[in-house]
Amino acid sequence: MVNFKIKIANIVLEINAFYEITKEYCKDFLSDEEPQFTITLTEEDLENELHIREDGKVYASEEISALYRKIADLFVEQDILVMHGSSFKVNDCAFIITARSGVGKSTHVNLLKQYLGDRFSYINDDKPLLEVKDDKLTLFSSPWNGKERRGSNTCAPLKSVIFLTRGDNTYKKLDNKNDVYFRLLSQIYLPKDKSKREKALKLIDMLLKKLNFYEINVNMDISSAQMTSERIIDNEIK
Repeated sequence: MVNFKIKIANIVLEINAFYEITKEYCKDFLSDEEPQFTITLTEEDLENELHIREDGKVYASEEISALYRKIADLFVEQDILVMHGSSFKVNDCAFIITARSGVGKSTHVNLLKQYLGDRFSYINDDKPLLEVKDDKLTLFSSPWNGKERRGSNTCAPLKSVIFLTRGDNTYKKLDNKNDVYFRLLSQIYLPKDKSKREKALKLIDMLLKKLNFYEINVNMDISSAQMTSERIIDNEIK
């Protein structure tokens, strides 16, 4: 077994894994602090993540995925949700752009990086963590930061969630909470366990009361980044 400790969203976890590459994957979050929780991965955990392969073997990629799932389940009980989206900071304020896989959220966020320059920094390009406590919404990075590994071990107060689709550079604020609720359901990790799932849904209800939500329809050139920055980001930072 490979034993190591990581600190994510201010929570220290002791991890008992099979593969050294899993520790390497989490290297930006390694910690020497006293753990608050221990996660031990089992062969069953890895087999549950197993995709169909010609050789029928389990690999480190399954372990990395299994670890993500076990941490996501644990974190719900700590008032922390895992979101699918590309997240970043502008002037120390966090934003998430989310969409179905393949629509272009990472591309649009990269355009924002070009447009905003030094004002911009990545938090996490795939699975950021959102702590929902009292009147405070804090976005944290995680090791699961996408194929390009865009992100850093950082956090910031979340200002808004932006849903992205392809179009001709238009935007709108989403005021229909029922619509936003169902959009969020498809972009937030929901545990299989009933009680944890119910807790996640309650946290989503809290998000609806505390955040502004937007939809952008973008054409994937620098003009779309200018629109998102001027019409949404700058207004939220004010």
